[in-house]
This record gives sequence, structure tokens and C-alpha cells, in this order.
Amino acid sequence: MSTPASPYQNSYAPSFEGQLAAIERKDKIRGSRIRKEMSEILANPYGNIDFGKGRWRGRRKRRAGTDRVIFVVCKQCRELKHFEFNLCSDCEKTPDETVVWVTIIEDHKY
Repeated sequence: MSTPASPYQNSYAPSFEGQLAAIERKDKIRGSRIRKEMSEILANPYGNIDFGKGRWRGRRKRRAGTDRVIFVVCKQCRELKHFEFNLCSDCEKTPDETVVWVTIIEDHKY
């Protein structure tokens, strides 16, 4: 039985894909753990995930092992007026059902 596709689409901050590729080159298990969390987030971006603090204010975070994946749910960003923290250049063109992957914070650098 296949699972239905997520109604959310991916969007990536400029450095995110490079970060993930570098992690996957160094440690395939860690990279697959991050990708698994990303898939789960796309399936339910509001479930058991809290907002970051300090410089990560307005963005959501989720642990993937010792790493943290930082992201934004566009609809929620607009509803809570977090765009002043996120400053996405293409906000007007991005659909509400988009998850923007911002960065990966490695290990204890949060």
C-alpha cells in the first residue's frame, strides 16, 4: 500500500542543499537520517515541532540525531507574521503549502 503524497512542497534556502550534500558525502547514515526527518516533516509539518529561539526565532526546528533541521512553513509564517524574521525574497510567489528548508545545525552548534 502506498502512502499519499504530501500536500507540501519543498523549497530550499541557497545553502541548504550544499550543506546536506556535504553531510551525505561525509556520513551517509547521518544524511539519510536527515532526509528521513525531512520526509516526516513534509507529511506533518506542525506535529511535535517547536520554534527556534534567538537567531532562529520564527523558524521551526526538529532534531535528526544530533543535528537540527531548521525550516519554515510558509502558511504559518504568514499567519503569525514571521516574515520579518525570515525575509524570504520570493514570499509573494511561494504557495502556502511550502516548507522552506533553511539550514542544518550540526551537532551542538545550536
